[in-house]
Amino acid sequence: MHRLWHIDEIVRLILTNLGKGVSALALACSSKSLTDITLDFLWEHLERVIQLMMCLPPDSWEIRGHEFVFLRCPTTAEWLRFSSYARRVRTLSTCGPGAPIISLSAYHVLSMKAPTLGHHVLPNLLSVRWNDDYTWTLTPFLRLFLNPGLVNVRIEFPTTDPHPYHLAVVSSIPTRHLAHLRLYSLPSGNDDSFLEALQNLLEEASGTLISVCLYGEISARIFDSLLRFHNLRYLKVEPPMAPISPPDVVLPSLEKLVVRSDSVSLWLPILAKIPDPALQSLKVTFLEDSSPTDFQMLGSSLQNTNKGRTLTSLKCCWEDTTTITEAGLRPLLSLERLTTLILSSVYTCIVQLDDSFICRLAMALPRLETLMLGDSLCDAVDTRNVTIEGLVALATNCVDLNFLQLPFDATDIPSRDTHANSQTRKSSCKLRTLSVGENSLLPSGHDDVSLVAFVLLRIFPHVEKIIGAEREWREVKRVVKLLRKASTIILPFT
Repeated sequence: MHRLWHIDEIVRLILTNLGKGVSALALACSSKSLTDITLDFLWEHLERVIQLMMCLPPDSWEIRGHEFVFLRCPTTAEWLRFSSYARRVRTLSTCGPGAPIISLSAYHVLSMKAPTLGHHVLPNLLSVRWNDDYTWTLTPFLRLFLNPGLVNVRIEFPTTDPHPYHLAVVSSIPTRHLAHLRLYSLPSGNDDSFLEALQNLLEEASGTLISVCLYGEISARIFDSLLRFHNLRYLKVEPPMAPISPPDVVLPSLEKLVVRSDSVSLWLPILAKIPDPALQSLKVTFLEDSSPTDFQMLGSSLQNTNKGRTLTSLKCCWEDTTTITEAGLRPLLSLERLTTLILSSVYTCIVQLDDSFICRLAMALPRLETLMLGDSLCDAVDTRNVTIEGLVALATNCVDLNFLQLPFDATDIPSRDTHANSQTRKSSCKLRTLSVGENSLLPSGHDDVSLVAFVLLRIFPHVEKIIGAEREWREVKRVVKLLRKASTIILPFT
């Protein structure tokens, strides 16, 4: 059964395709019945407050240097026009370089005028992302945008050094409808007043929160409180070093857990108590003081619980140099439902693999869509024992693979005729992007480089993007592009 479309739905569909350019403005001017709908669309997402301030008469302000300043105080009628746009804003972000900023004096004017605007500058705001650009100058004015209807709050404090505004901001966040809370650069040290305010905030919003990110030090009491939230689906946290006695059932609705820790043993018992059907995604950042055995402990824990039958995404990142062996990776082969497996490092991550293990991994994890070993931006992986045969195993067993990051040795490529008659001709792998990092080896001759391109296109017939730092890999990418273009011309006539 079909229903009729409302005019506002049709207009919004048109606007989605038009974007926020001149055409949308022309539509707003074309009919009075379309004006409100179009203006709602145009003002729904506000990247910076200054965009709204510029709606005031041009003779009332100017851009001086890199700041918005008032030349005169706008009249009441001008503020009413300002508020007619302000009430349409649903999302505000103060992040991102490049645009002029609002001067401190302009914020003071806005603050004095706020009572006549209904105490909140953006009365229907649902989401705010606030970044004070490494100073506390503008933080006092954040209260102008913290209206009771907020659903999503993301605040990036300037520093982790304790400051009175840490407490002031957390104490003023509304909790009635709060569903998503992200606080970055929490104060370091044991600031009891701040921790108490944060504890109260979380308890007041415990019935509505479904997503929490706390980037910084938290107390054992706060962590214990979070573990008892029944509606929480996403949690990003750095567990305290103090031992925790978790309840029998932990975070029953949790779907994604992101942990930064230098001691896996402290929170693995908590992971085991999260109900199995719920948790689908796990990301672990091993801090600099992490033990080399922590990764293996994590893998063994996942292998020995039912998490291996429910987890679909596992991401591990090291903030220090580390070496991962086949023995450390072996427990992950039991995670049969994985679609995403990412192992990376800020510095050097040496992963010692060969074709036989890649083949075992491909057969054990046939649902993989994303496989990333190491970091494409640094010398992060040592997999010189992986060759074209390892890629063939992945293409054959992981047909849904879309993104692969795996350095390999391409210096010993079989002849073109060998691959033309091999099983790779029937490959149905969906891979679109191949990242080879900086450790991949290529033959030196131009003909050999072309052969690598030919073979890769045989293995991954849908590949569109090849990421490699060396000049030879850029040549491989160029040849692959030419071969793909040629195939689109030749195939219709074959």
